[in-house]
Amino acid sequence: DLDAALARFEELQPLTRRLENSASRAHARLKSCVEARDWNAVSAIFADDIAIDDRRRVVNSGIQYGRDAVIADMRGGLDLGLTNISLTVTATRGDRLELCRTCISGQDQPAAPELEFFSVLEIDADDRIVARVAFDLDDIDAAFEELDARYLAGEAAAHAQTWSVIARECAAFNRGELPMADWVAVDHRQLAVIDATDQQAALRDIWEVTPDLRVHIEAVHRLSSFGLVATYVVRGTSPEGLDAEWRMIFIPTVKGGRINSLEVFDEEDFDAALARFDELDQSTS
Repeated sequence: DLDAALARFEELQPLTRRLENSASRAHARLKSCVEARDWNAVSAIFADDIAIDDRRRVVNSGIQYGRDAVIADMRGGLDLGLTNISLTVTATRGDRLELCRTCISGQDQPAAPELEFFSVLEIDADDRIVARVAFDLDDIDAAFEELDARYLAGEAAAHAQTWSVIARECAAFNRGELPMADWVAVDHRQLAVIDATDQQAALRDIWEVTPDLRVHIEAVHRLSSFGLVATYVVRGTSPEGLDAEWRMIFIPTVKGGRINSLEVFDEEDFDAALARFDELDQSTS
């Protein structure tokens, strides 16, 4: 019954929502146009005042302004044999921001260098790429900080205080700082792991087995004046070298300039999380 077992295994795997928005779709169009050498189409994807900021430490092209300069740099990369491009969306913010992992290599020239980096890409109201900031792979925290800062200045501006508090807590956690001890935590997951009686002790236990634990917001689904619904990804490596990843839906709520409650759902319970957020929203109205 191997076939039946494999089919059942596929059924049991959690459903992962496709991570995309208008920014990631614009990036995918750019990739297709560059690969086709359609420079007129590439020009139409870029805003006139596009700014490219390369913050990588070794392979660094600095800051470039304007469509013509950016296109010239891209054509130079193709001339060096860097013709194979792959894009993996790592995170999104609203509809206009994307954090992407990019790999550029020589498809037909084995001697060509291979470049891999994170980039924060932003589009304007006309779906044209207006900015891109590149980071080394080990600077993922800095890449998320850039993504969150641009989100705060743009689509999240109407709820700036809420977003600032939540983003600040994520950054503090990644620095190894324990959150406030008086959060109200409710874990709705089938295998609940958050100990609401002593959250700080539970976190210390987790850090003991995964000392490099990092948490990032992958996608924001709802944001209001009192909280948000977002997909969080937690990654870490044990001292023995075991890589672990947890994906879940968080609903943190904010009051008095700090997080006052947190509810957690399994990723596949997305609809239940949205319903709970609406219920909380109505109770605060």
